Amino acid sequence: MADLSVMNPPNARHPRSILLLLPLCWSLLLIGLLAACVGGNTTPVDPYALFRPAMPATAWPDDEMLKSMPRYDMTVELGSGLDVLTGTAYIHFTNTSQDPWTHVIFRLYPNLEQYGGLLSIQSAAVGGRAVPFSYQDQNTAVRVELPAALLTGKNTTVYLSWILDIPQWNDTPLAYRLLGNSQGMVSLPLAYPSLAVYQPGLTTGTGQWWLERGSVRGDAAFNYASLFAVTATLPNDQVPVTSGTLITSTLAGPNQSRHVWVTGPVREFLLHTSNRFQSESTTAYDTRITSYWLPDHEASGRAALQQTAAALRIYSDLFGPYGYSDLRVAPGPMGVRGMEYPQAFLLGVQLYDTYRTDLEIRTVHEVAHQWWYQLVHNDPVNTPWMDEGISEYASKLYYEAIRGRSYAENLQARRWQAVIDLLTARGADAPLNQPVAVYEDGTQYESVVYGKGALFYDAIRQALGERQFEAFLKSYQKNYRFQIVTPTDLLAELRAYDPQVADSLYQKWIGPLPDEKEPEGGE
Repeated sequence: MADLSVMNPPNARHPRSILLLLPLCWSLLLIGLLAACVGGNTTPVDPYALFRPAMPATAWPDDEMLKSMPRYDMTVELGSGLDVLTGTAYIHFTNTSQDPWTHVIFRLYPNLEQYGGLLSIQSAAVGGRAVPFSYQDQNTAVRVELPAALLTGKNTTVYLSWILDIPQWNDTPLAYRLLGNSQGMVSLPLAYPSLAVYQPGLTTGTGQWWLERGSVRGDAAFNYASLFAVTATLPNDQVPVTSGTLITSTLAGPNQSRHVWVTGPVREFLLHTSNRFQSESTTAYDTRITSYWLPDHEASGRAALQQTAAALRIYSDLFGPYGYSDLRVAPGPMGVRGMEYPQAFLLGVQLYDTYRTDLEIRTVHEVAHQWWYQLVHNDPVNTPWMDEGISEYASKLYYEAIRGRSYAENLQARRWQAVIDLLTARGADAPLNQPVAVYEDGTQYESVVYGKGALFYDAIRQALGERQFEAFLKSYQKNYRFQIVTPTDLLAELRAYDPQVADSLYQKWIGPLPDEKEPEGGE
Protein backbone atom coordinates (compact mmCIF):
# COMPACT_ATOMS: atom_id res chain seq x y z
CA MET A 1 0.00 0.00 0.00
CA ALA A 2 1.25 3.50 -0.79
CA ASP A 3 2.54 5.65 2.05
CA LEU A 4 0.86 8.92 1.03
CA SER A 5 2.53 10.81 3.86
CA VAL A 6 5.99 10.42 2.35
CA MET A 7 6.55 13.19 -0.17
CA ASN A 8 10.36 13.07 -0.37
CA PRO A 9 12.89 10.42 0.62
CA PRO A 10 15.57 11.10 3.23
CA ASN A 11 18.20 13.68 2.28
CA ALA A 12 16.23 14.92 -0.76
CA ARG A 13 17.80 18.02 -2.26
CA HIS A 14 16.10 21.15 -3.56
CA PRO A 15 16.02 21.44 -7.36
CA ARG A 16 18.15 24.04 -9.05
CA SER A 17 16.25 26.85 -10.72
CA ILE A 18 17.81 26.00 -14.07
CA LEU A 19 16.06 22.65 -14.01
CA LEU A 20 12.72 24.45 -14.48
CA LEU A 21 13.71 25.82 -17.90
CA LEU A 22 12.20 24.36 -21.07
CA PRO A 23 14.72 21.78 -22.30
CA LEU A 24 16.92 22.71 -25.22
CA CYS A 25 15.74 20.14 -27.72
CA TRP A 26 12.08 21.15 -27.57
CA SER A 27 13.09 24.83 -27.78
CA LEU A 28 14.87 24.07 -31.05
CA LEU A 29 11.82 22.22 -32.34
CA LEU A 30 9.49 25.11 -31.45
CA ILE A 31 11.77 27.57 -33.25
CA GLY A 32 11.58 25.35 -36.33
CA LEU A 33 7.79 25.18 -36.13
CA LEU A 34 7.48 28.95 -35.91
CA ALA A 35 9.85 29.40 -38.83
CA ALA A 36 7.67 27.10 -40.94
CA CYS A 37 4.74 29.47 -40.45
CA VAL A 38 6.58 32.60 -41.65
CA GLY A 39 5.43 33.92 -45.02
CA GLY A 40 2.18 31.99 -45.02
CA ASN A 41 3.81 28.58 -45.37
CA THR A 42 0.92 26.12 -44.97
CA THR A 43 2.96 22.94 -45.33
CA PRO A 44 1.78 20.50 -42.60
CA VAL A 45 4.28 20.31 -39.77
CA ASP A 46 5.60 16.85 -38.93
CA PRO A 47 5.18 16.47 -35.13
CA TYR A 48 7.85 13.76 -35.11
CA ALA A 49 10.44 15.63 -37.19
CA LEU A 50 12.75 15.94 -34.19
CA PHE A 51 13.02 12.16 -33.92
CA ARG A 52 13.28 11.23 -37.63
CA PRO A 53 17.11 10.99 -37.80
CA ALA A 54 16.99 7.97 -35.46
CA MET A 55 15.44 5.64 -38.07
CA PRO A 56 15.22 5.24 -41.85
CA ALA A 57 11.91 6.54 -43.21
CA THR A 58 10.78 3.02 -44.11
CA ALA A 59 11.17 1.79 -40.52
CA TRP A 60 8.85 4.24 -38.79
CA PRO A 61 5.42 3.02 -37.65
CA ASP A 62 2.38 4.98 -38.81
CA ASP A 63 1.37 8.16 -37.04
CA GLU A 64 -1.58 6.49 -35.31
CA MET A 65 0.79 4.16 -33.46
CA LEU A 66 3.19 7.02 -32.73
CA LYS A 67 0.38 9.09 -31.18
CA SER A 68 -0.14 6.53 -28.43
CA MET A 69 3.58 6.21 -27.56
CA PRO A 70 4.96 8.08 -24.54
CA ARG A 71 7.43 10.85 -25.35
CA TYR A 72 10.24 11.92 -23.04
CA ASP A 73 11.84 15.35 -23.39
CA MET A 74 14.69 14.95 -20.93
CA THR A 75 17.62 17.04 -19.72
CA VAL A 76 20.31 15.54 -17.47
CA GLU A 77 23.65 16.66 -16.07
CA LEU A 78 26.40 14.39 -14.75
CA GLY A 79 28.46 16.00 -12.00
CA SER A 80 32.24 16.32 -12.27
CA GLY A 81 32.66 13.78 -9.47
CA LEU A 82 30.63 11.21 -11.47
CA ASP A 83 28.55 10.62 -8.35
CA VAL A 84 25.38 12.66 -9.01
CA LEU A 85 23.03 12.95 -11.98
CA THR A 86 20.41 15.72 -11.93
CA GLY A 87 17.54 15.66 -14.37
CA THR A 88 14.22 16.99 -15.56
CA ALA A 89 11.70 15.53 -17.97
CA TYR A 90 8.46 16.43 -19.66
CA ILE A 91 6.75 13.06 -20.16
CA HIS A 92 3.83 13.10 -22.58
CA PHE A 93 1.54 10.07 -22.64
CA THR A 94 -1.93 8.85 -23.60
CA ASN A 95 -4.29 6.70 -21.57
CA THR A 96 -4.60 3.69 -23.88
CA SER A 97 -6.56 1.61 -21.35
CA GLN A 98 -10.32 1.40 -20.79
CA ASP A 99 -9.97 2.73 -17.24
CA PRO A 100 -9.84 6.40 -16.17
CA TRP A 101 -6.55 7.34 -14.52
CA THR A 102 -6.72 9.56 -11.46
CA HIS A 103 -3.01 9.10 -10.91
CA VAL A 104 -0.05 7.73 -12.84
CA ILE A 105 2.89 5.59 -11.72
CA PHE A 106 6.52 6.05 -12.73
CA ARG A 107 9.10 3.38 -11.99
CA LEU A 108 12.34 4.39 -10.24
CA TYR A 109 14.50 1.51 -11.44
CA PRO A 110 17.79 2.81 -9.95
CA ASN A 111 16.24 2.26 -6.50
CA LEU A 112 15.91 -1.50 -7.04
CA GLU A 113 18.15 -3.49 -4.74
CA GLN A 114 20.10 -4.97 -7.66
CA TYR A 115 20.81 -1.48 -9.05
CA GLY A 116 21.88 0.07 -5.75
CA GLY A 117 21.19 3.73 -6.51
CA LEU A 118 18.97 6.40 -4.97
CA LEU A 119 16.73 8.41 -7.29
CA SER A 120 14.93 11.20 -5.41
CA ILE A 121 12.01 13.04 -6.99
CA GLN A 122 12.30 16.78 -6.34
CA SER A 123 9.10 18.11 -7.91
CA ALA A 124 6.13 17.11 -10.03
CA ALA A 125 3.81 19.31 -12.08
CA VAL A 126 0.99 19.08 -14.61
CA GLY A 127 0.05 22.06 -16.72
CA GLY A 128 2.57 24.23 -14.92
CA ARG A 129 1.08 23.55 -11.49
CA ALA A 130 2.66 21.44 -8.77
CA VAL A 131 0.87 18.17 -8.01
CA PRO A 132 1.27 15.77 -5.05
CA PHE A 133 3.47 12.72 -5.39
CA SER A 134 4.30 9.82 -3.08
CA TYR A 135 6.68 6.88 -3.08
CA GLN A 136 5.49 3.29 -3.40
CA ASP A 137 6.79 -0.23 -3.28
CA GLN A 138 9.93 0.40 -1.23
CA ASN A 139 10.69 3.62 -3.13
CA THR A 140 10.91 1.78 -6.47
CA ALA A 141 7.96 3.76 -7.87
CA VAL A 142 6.40 7.18 -7.50
CA ARG A 143 2.69 7.90 -7.70
CA VAL A 144 1.80 11.26 -9.24
CA GLU A 145 -1.72 12.58 -8.66
CA LEU A 146 -3.43 14.05 -11.72
CA PRO A 147 -5.53 17.25 -11.40
CA ALA A 148 -8.43 15.52 -13.17
CA ALA A 149 -9.10 11.97 -14.27
CA LEU A 150 -7.40 11.12 -17.57
CA LEU A 151 -10.01 9.35 -19.67
CA THR A 152 -9.48 6.75 -22.38
CA GLY A 153 -7.77 8.21 -25.42
CA LYS A 154 -6.86 11.47 -23.70
CA ASN A 155 -3.31 12.64 -23.10
CA THR A 156 -1.38 14.80 -20.69
CA THR A 157 2.18 15.82 -19.84
CA VAL A 158 3.83 15.34 -16.45
CA TYR A 159 6.91 17.34 -15.49
CA LEU A 160 9.34 15.70 -13.08
CA SER A 161 12.69 16.77 -11.67
CA TRP A 162 15.00 14.41 -9.82
CA ILE A 163 18.46 13.74 -8.43
CA LEU A 164 20.19 10.38 -8.73
CA ASP A 165 22.93 9.49 -6.27
CA ILE A 166 25.19 7.20 -8.30
CA PRO A 167 26.68 4.27 -6.36
CA GLN A 168 30.47 4.15 -6.30
CA TRP A 169 31.73 0.56 -6.43
CA ASN A 170 35.21 -0.67 -5.53
CA ASP A 171 35.05 -3.81 -7.64
CA THR A 172 37.11 -6.69 -8.93
CA PRO A 173 36.98 -7.36 -12.71
CA LEU A 174 34.45 -10.16 -12.24
CA ALA A 175 31.90 -7.96 -10.42
CA TYR A 176 28.44 -7.57 -11.97
CA ARG A 177 27.07 -4.02 -11.74
CA LEU A 178 24.06 -2.74 -13.65
CA LEU A 179 24.27 0.84 -12.38
CA GLY A 180 27.02 2.98 -10.91
CA ASN A 181 30.66 3.95 -11.18
CA SER A 182 32.77 0.81 -11.45
CA GLN A 183 36.08 -0.08 -13.09
CA GLY A 184 36.45 3.29 -14.78
CA MET A 185 32.95 3.28 -16.30
CA VAL A 186 29.69 4.94 -15.26
CA SER A 187 26.60 2.89 -16.16
CA LEU A 188 23.30 4.77 -16.08
CA PRO A 189 20.45 2.70 -17.54
CA LEU A 190 16.93 3.96 -16.76
CA ALA A 191 18.42 6.83 -14.74
CA TYR A 192 15.09 8.68 -14.84
CA PRO A 193 11.43 8.11 -13.81
CA SER A 194 9.98 5.65 -16.34
CA LEU A 195 6.25 5.47 -17.04
CA ALA A 196 5.00 2.16 -15.62
CA VAL A 197 3.13 -0.33 -17.80
CA TYR A 198 -0.60 -0.35 -17.08
CA GLN A 199 -2.04 -3.84 -17.36
CA PRO A 200 -5.80 -3.94 -18.03
CA GLY A 201 -8.03 -6.34 -16.15
CA LEU A 202 -10.79 -8.54 -17.47
CA THR A 203 -13.37 -5.85 -16.72
CA THR A 204 -13.24 -2.06 -16.72
CA GLY A 205 -11.70 -0.63 -13.58
CA THR A 206 -9.71 -3.74 -12.62
CA GLY A 207 -6.42 -2.85 -14.27
CA GLN A 208 -3.20 -2.29 -12.37
CA TRP A 209 0.22 -0.71 -12.73
CA TRP A 210 3.14 -3.13 -13.10
CA LEU A 211 5.30 -2.86 -9.97
CA GLU A 212 7.45 -6.01 -10.06
CA ARG A 213 10.96 -5.53 -8.65
CA GLY A 214 12.70 -8.57 -10.15
CA SER A 215 16.12 -9.71 -8.96
CA VAL A 216 19.73 -9.77 -10.05
CA ARG A 217 19.06 -13.23 -11.55
CA GLY A 218 16.98 -11.81 -14.41
CA ASP A 219 16.02 -8.54 -16.08
CA ALA A 220 13.70 -6.11 -14.32
CA ALA A 221 12.81 -3.39 -16.84
CA PHE A 222 9.36 -3.53 -18.44
CA ASN A 223 8.49 -0.51 -20.58
CA TYR A 224 6.35 0.86 -23.37
CA ALA A 225 7.99 1.67 -26.68
CA SER A 226 8.62 5.41 -26.31
CA LEU A 227 10.28 8.33 -28.06
CA PHE A 228 13.17 10.13 -26.35
CA ALA A 229 14.85 13.49 -26.90
CA VAL A 230 17.72 13.67 -24.41
CA THR A 231 20.05 16.59 -23.72
CA ALA A 232 22.98 15.54 -21.52
CA THR A 233 25.70 17.76 -20.05
CA LEU A 234 28.78 15.71 -19.20
CA PRO A 235 32.38 16.31 -18.15
CA ASN A 236 34.11 16.93 -21.48
CA ASP A 237 36.59 14.06 -21.07
CA GLN A 238 33.75 11.51 -21.06
CA VAL A 239 33.01 9.36 -24.13
CA PRO A 240 29.28 8.50 -23.97
CA VAL A 241 27.66 5.29 -25.22
CA THR A 242 23.91 5.68 -25.53
CA SER A 243 20.66 4.68 -27.14
CA GLY A 244 19.48 6.87 -30.00
CA THR A 245 21.24 8.95 -32.63
CA LEU A 246 23.50 11.89 -31.80
CA ILE A 247 22.21 15.22 -33.15
CA THR A 248 24.66 17.77 -31.73
CA SER A 249 27.68 18.03 -29.43
CA THR A 250 28.83 21.43 -28.19
CA LEU A 251 30.98 22.89 -25.44
CA ALA A 252 28.93 23.87 -22.40
CA GLY A 253 31.67 25.42 -20.29
CA PRO A 254 35.37 25.11 -19.59
CA ASN A 255 35.07 21.46 -18.56
CA GLN A 256 31.69 20.36 -19.94
CA SER A 257 30.14 19.21 -23.18
CA ARG A 258 26.47 19.11 -24.11
CA HIS A 259 25.07 16.35 -26.33
CA VAL A 260 21.59 15.85 -27.80
CA TRP A 261 20.28 12.43 -28.82
CA VAL A 262 16.92 11.40 -30.26
CA THR A 263 15.40 7.95 -30.64
CA GLY A 264 12.73 6.16 -32.55
CA PRO A 265 10.40 3.89 -30.53
CA VAL A 266 12.62 2.29 -27.86
CA ARG A 267 12.02 0.64 -24.49
CA GLU A 268 14.40 2.79 -22.44
CA PHE A 269 17.35 5.13 -22.70
CA LEU A 270 20.90 4.13 -21.74
CA LEU A 271 23.74 6.46 -20.81
CA HIS A 272 27.06 4.66 -20.28
CA THR A 273 30.31 6.58 -20.23
CA SER A 274 34.04 6.51 -19.58
CA ASN A 275 37.03 8.77 -20.18
CA ARG A 276 39.01 5.73 -21.38
CA PHE A 277 36.88 4.50 -24.27
CA GLN A 278 38.33 4.16 -27.75
CA SER A 279 36.13 3.26 -30.70
CA GLU A 280 35.73 2.29 -34.34
CA SER A 281 32.65 2.15 -36.59
CA THR A 282 31.44 0.21 -39.58
CA THR A 283 28.18 -0.09 -41.50
CA ALA A 284 25.78 -3.01 -41.87
CA TYR A 285 22.86 -2.37 -44.21
CA ASP A 286 21.63 1.12 -43.19
CA THR A 287 23.01 1.00 -39.64
CA ARG A 288 26.16 2.58 -38.28
CA ILE A 289 27.70 0.15 -35.77
CA THR A 290 30.20 1.49 -33.25
CA SER A 291 32.31 -0.67 -30.96
CA TYR A 292 34.05 0.81 -27.91
CA TRP A 293 36.87 -0.70 -25.90
CA LEU A 294 39.21 0.06 -23.04
CA PRO A 295 42.97 0.44 -23.53
CA ASP A 296 44.77 -2.88 -24.23
CA HIS A 297 41.52 -4.42 -25.55
CA GLU A 298 41.60 -3.13 -29.12
CA ALA A 299 41.72 -6.56 -30.76
CA SER A 300 38.66 -7.70 -28.82
CA GLY A 301 36.86 -4.44 -29.49
CA ARG A 302 37.42 -4.77 -33.22
CA ALA A 303 36.32 -8.41 -33.11
CA ALA A 304 33.10 -7.39 -31.35
CA LEU A 305 32.53 -4.79 -34.08
CA GLN A 306 32.73 -7.37 -36.86
CA GLN A 307 30.67 -9.95 -34.97
CA THR A 308 27.95 -7.36 -34.28
CA ALA A 309 27.86 -6.33 -37.95
CA ALA A 310 27.61 -9.95 -39.10
CA ALA A 311 24.85 -10.75 -36.61
CA LEU A 312 22.86 -7.65 -37.58
CA ARG A 313 22.93 -8.68 -41.25
CA ILE A 314 21.95 -12.29 -40.49
CA TYR A 315 19.13 -11.38 -38.09
CA SER A 316 17.81 -8.65 -40.39
CA ASP A 317 17.48 -11.28 -43.12
CA LEU A 318 15.82 -13.82 -40.80
CA PHE A 319 13.65 -11.66 -38.50
CA GLY A 320 13.04 -8.49 -40.49
CA PRO A 321 14.92 -5.17 -40.73
CA TYR A 322 16.65 -3.80 -37.64
CA GLY A 323 15.34 -0.36 -38.51
CA TYR A 324 17.57 2.04 -36.53
CA SER A 325 20.38 4.34 -37.62
CA ASP A 326 22.78 3.27 -34.86
CA LEU A 327 23.83 0.24 -32.84
CA ARG A 328 26.59 0.38 -30.21
CA VAL A 329 28.53 -2.23 -28.24
CA ALA A 330 30.80 -1.42 -25.30
CA PRO A 331 32.45 -3.04 -22.29
CA GLY A 332 30.63 -2.77 -18.98
CA PRO A 333 31.34 -3.80 -15.38
CA MET A 334 29.60 -7.16 -15.79
CA GLY A 335 32.34 -9.77 -15.53
CA VAL A 336 31.58 -12.38 -18.19
CA ARG A 337 27.94 -11.47 -18.79
CA GLY A 338 26.14 -9.08 -21.10
CA MET A 339 23.15 -6.76 -20.94
CA GLU A 340 20.87 -5.54 -23.70
CA TYR A 341 19.60 -1.99 -24.13
CA PRO A 342 17.89 -0.27 -27.07
CA GLN A 343 20.40 0.38 -29.85
CA ALA A 344 23.23 -0.61 -27.49
CA PHE A 345 24.48 -3.50 -25.42
CA LEU A 346 27.24 -3.98 -22.87
CA LEU A 347 29.63 -6.91 -22.57
CA GLY A 348 31.50 -7.76 -19.38
CA VAL A 349 35.09 -6.50 -19.39
CA GLN A 350 36.39 -10.01 -18.77
CA LEU A 351 35.03 -11.06 -22.17
CA TYR A 352 37.55 -8.71 -23.75
CA ASP A 353 40.43 -10.27 -21.84
CA THR A 354 40.55 -13.49 -19.80
CA TYR A 355 37.36 -14.99 -21.30
CA ARG A 356 37.86 -13.80 -24.88
CA THR A 357 36.70 -17.20 -26.23
CA ASP A 358 33.16 -16.39 -25.02
CA LEU A 359 33.06 -12.93 -26.60
CA GLU A 360 31.39 -13.97 -29.85
CA ILE A 361 28.51 -15.98 -28.45
CA ARG A 362 27.74 -13.30 -25.85
CA THR A 363 27.83 -10.66 -28.58
CA VAL A 364 25.46 -12.39 -30.98
CA HIS A 365 23.00 -13.22 -28.17
CA GLU A 366 22.81 -9.55 -27.18
CA VAL A 367 22.42 -8.44 -30.80
CA ALA A 368 19.37 -10.73 -31.08
CA HIS A 369 17.76 -8.85 -28.18
CA GLN A 370 17.45 -5.83 -30.47
CA TRP A 371 14.54 -7.77 -31.99
CA TRP A 372 13.43 -9.90 -29.01
CA TYR A 373 13.14 -7.36 -26.16
CA GLN A 374 13.55 -4.05 -27.99
CA LEU A 375 11.14 -4.45 -30.92
CA VAL A 376 8.98 -7.27 -29.50
CA HIS A 377 8.77 -6.86 -25.74
CA ASN A 378 7.50 -9.04 -22.87
CA ASP A 379 7.27 -9.07 -19.09
CA PRO A 380 10.87 -9.97 -18.13
CA VAL A 381 10.04 -10.96 -14.55
CA ASN A 382 7.07 -13.26 -15.14
CA THR A 383 7.75 -14.57 -18.67
CA PRO A 384 11.55 -14.28 -19.09
CA TRP A 385 11.69 -17.23 -21.51
CA MET A 386 9.84 -15.25 -24.19
CA ASP A 387 12.82 -13.09 -25.12
CA GLU A 388 15.71 -15.09 -23.67
CA GLY A 389 14.84 -18.39 -25.37
CA ILE A 390 14.53 -16.95 -28.86
CA SER A 391 17.60 -14.70 -28.43
CA GLU A 392 19.63 -17.70 -27.30
CA TYR A 393 18.41 -19.79 -30.24
CA ALA A 394 19.36 -16.96 -32.57
CA SER A 395 23.01 -17.75 -31.82
CA LYS A 396 22.55 -21.13 -33.53
CA LEU A 397 21.13 -19.37 -36.58
CA TYR A 398 24.13 -17.05 -36.57
CA TYR A 399 26.66 -19.89 -36.40
CA GLU A 400 24.87 -21.80 -39.15
CA ALA A 401 25.33 -18.81 -41.43
CA ILE A 402 28.94 -18.19 -40.37
CA ARG A 403 30.35 -21.70 -39.79
CA GLY A 404 27.83 -24.16 -41.18
CA ARG A 405 25.12 -26.54 -39.97
CA SER A 406 27.48 -29.09 -38.41
CA TYR A 407 29.12 -26.52 -36.13
CA ALA A 408 25.73 -25.14 -35.11
CA GLU A 409 24.31 -28.58 -34.31
CA ASN A 410 27.33 -29.32 -32.14
CA LEU A 411 26.80 -26.02 -30.33
CA GLN A 412 23.19 -26.95 -29.61
CA ALA A 413 24.17 -30.38 -28.30
CA ARG A 414 26.85 -29.01 -25.97
CA ARG A 415 25.33 -25.72 -24.89
CA TRP A 416 21.66 -26.62 -24.40
CA GLN A 417 20.80 -30.29 -24.81
CA ALA A 418 23.57 -31.66 -22.57
CA VAL A 419 22.70 -29.14 -19.86
CA ILE A 420 18.98 -29.99 -19.94
CA ASP A 421 19.78 -33.72 -19.92
CA LEU A 422 21.93 -33.25 -16.83
CA LEU A 423 19.25 -31.13 -15.16
CA THR A 424 16.63 -33.79 -15.89
CA ALA A 425 18.87 -36.56 -14.53
CA ARG A 426 19.16 -34.61 -11.27
CA GLY A 427 15.37 -34.18 -11.08
CA ALA A 428 15.81 -30.42 -11.40
CA ASP A 429 14.03 -29.77 -14.69
CA ALA A 430 11.27 -27.15 -14.50
CA PRO A 431 8.55 -25.65 -16.72
CA LEU A 432 9.46 -22.72 -18.93
CA ASN A 433 6.41 -20.56 -18.32
CA GLN A 434 7.02 -19.34 -14.79
CA PRO A 435 8.45 -16.25 -13.08
CA VAL A 436 12.16 -15.80 -12.42
CA ALA A 437 11.71 -16.10 -8.65
CA VAL A 438 10.26 -19.63 -8.88
CA TYR A 439 13.52 -21.17 -10.10
CA GLU A 440 15.64 -22.71 -7.37
CA ASP A 441 18.86 -20.92 -8.25
CA GLY A 442 20.74 -19.19 -11.05
CA THR A 443 21.87 -22.47 -12.59
CA GLN A 444 18.34 -23.84 -12.92
CA TYR A 445 17.07 -20.48 -14.16
CA GLU A 446 19.66 -20.10 -16.90
CA SER A 447 19.53 -23.77 -17.93
CA VAL A 448 15.75 -23.76 -18.33
CA VAL A 449 15.00 -20.23 -19.53
CA TYR A 450 17.93 -20.03 -21.96
CA GLY A 451 18.68 -23.66 -22.82
CA LYS A 452 15.22 -25.20 -22.78
CA GLY A 453 13.85 -21.99 -24.29
CA ALA A 454 16.26 -22.35 -27.22
CA LEU A 455 15.34 -26.01 -27.70
CA PHE A 456 11.66 -25.04 -27.86
CA TYR A 457 12.38 -22.88 -30.90
CA ASP A 458 14.38 -25.68 -32.48
CA ALA A 459 11.37 -27.96 -31.98
CA ILE A 460 9.19 -25.38 -33.77
CA ARG A 461 11.68 -25.32 -36.61
CA GLN A 462 11.69 -29.10 -36.96
CA ALA A 463 7.90 -29.25 -36.90
CA LEU A 464 7.21 -26.42 -39.34
CA GLY A 465 10.15 -26.89 -41.68
CA GLU A 466 12.65 -24.26 -42.78
CA ARG A 467 10.40 -22.09 -44.93
CA GLN A 468 7.50 -21.89 -42.53
CA PHE A 469 9.82 -21.39 -39.56
CA GLU A 470 11.42 -18.39 -41.22
CA ALA A 471 7.98 -17.08 -42.17
CA PHE A 472 6.89 -17.48 -38.54
CA LEU A 473 9.88 -15.49 -37.25
CA LYS A 474 9.20 -12.68 -39.70
CA SER A 475 5.44 -12.52 -39.07
CA TYR A 476 5.87 -12.69 -35.28
CA GLN A 477 8.27 -9.76 -35.39
CA LYS A 478 6.19 -7.76 -37.86
CA ASN A 479 2.83 -8.31 -36.16
CA TYR A 480 4.08 -7.39 -32.68
CA ARG A 481 6.71 -4.77 -33.54
CA PHE A 482 6.80 -2.06 -30.81
CA GLN A 483 4.23 -3.98 -28.76
CA ILE A 484 4.19 -6.13 -25.63
CA VAL A 485 3.53 -9.86 -26.10
CA THR A 486 2.18 -12.55 -23.81
CA PRO A 487 2.33 -16.36 -24.18
CA THR A 488 -1.18 -16.13 -25.63
CA ASP A 489 0.11 -13.93 -28.45
CA LEU A 490 2.97 -16.30 -29.26
CA LEU A 491 0.63 -19.28 -29.32
CA ALA A 492 -1.79 -17.43 -31.63
CA GLU A 493 1.08 -16.66 -34.00
CA LEU A 494 2.10 -20.32 -34.06
CA ARG A 495 -1.47 -21.52 -34.57
CA ALA A 496 -1.62 -19.52 -37.79
CA TYR A 497 0.82 -22.05 -39.27
CA ASP A 498 -0.47 -25.29 -37.76
CA PRO A 499 -2.93 -25.23 -34.82
CA GLN A 500 -2.41 -28.85 -33.76
CA VAL A 501 1.37 -28.63 -33.90
CA ALA A 502 1.31 -25.32 -32.09
CA ASP A 503 -0.78 -26.65 -29.19
CA SER A 504 1.25 -29.85 -28.95
CA LEU A 505 4.60 -28.05 -28.86
CA TYR A 506 3.36 -25.48 -26.37
CA GLN A 507 2.06 -28.14 -23.97
CA LYS A 508 5.26 -30.16 -24.24
CA TRP A 509 7.78 -27.33 -23.84
CA ILE A 510 6.03 -24.42 -22.15
CA GLY A 511 3.19 -25.74 -20.03
CA PRO A 512 -0.63 -25.81 -20.01
CA LEU A 513 -2.29 -23.86 -22.80
CA PRO A 514 -2.91 -20.27 -21.64
CA ASP A 515 -6.39 -19.09 -20.82
CA GLU A 516 -7.81 -17.44 -23.93
CA LYS A 517 -9.08 -14.60 -21.71
CA GLU A 518 -5.62 -13.77 -20.41
CA PRO A 519 -4.94 -9.98 -20.51
CA GLU A 520 -2.84 -9.11 -23.53
CA GLY A 521 -0.30 -6.88 -21.77
CA GLY A 522 -0.14 -3.14 -21.26
CA GLU A 523 -0.20 -1.77 -24.80
